[in-house]
Amino acid sequence: MTQSLELPVQEFCLDWTLTGDDGGRVAVTLSGQVSLLDNNRFYKIDGVVYVAEGDADIRAIGNPCLSVRRNGVEKTGRQWGWEMCSARKRLGALNTMEGYFVRTGYWAPADRAIQLSLCAETGWSRRKSYSPHVTVRMVD
Repeated sequence: MTQSLELPVQEFCLDWTLTGDDGGRVAVTLSGQVSLLDNNRFYKIDGVVYVAEGDADIRAIGNPCLSVRRNGVEKTGRQWGWEMCSARKRLGALNTMEGYFVRTGYWAPADRAIQLSLCAETGWSRRKSYSPHVTVRMVD
């Protein structure tokens, strides 16, 4: 990439509560910002995932692996498709240290927004559950 000048910057925050079979509850927060670089040719997601509440119940909900996924939305409404944009981290590890991540990618002229959500993988089968998504509108 050439020299980057970060112009439009949008912040995001997503709270998600995971519940277990035994009634355990853990609140997880995904927050950060999305910026467009190099005259809107590239995007950069700079974020963090952390346990906000319920750290005593992590084992009760199965200590799942969490990761962040992203999707893009074009002007026509067409979407890129969901793709992981962070490494998987155990919820227990996130309890002691936040999970920081950075993702960059190509931003086409037709792109308008980025959607972000969390994925939790539980058990040997890696059964997945997904949080609601947050939409970060970058271009009007």
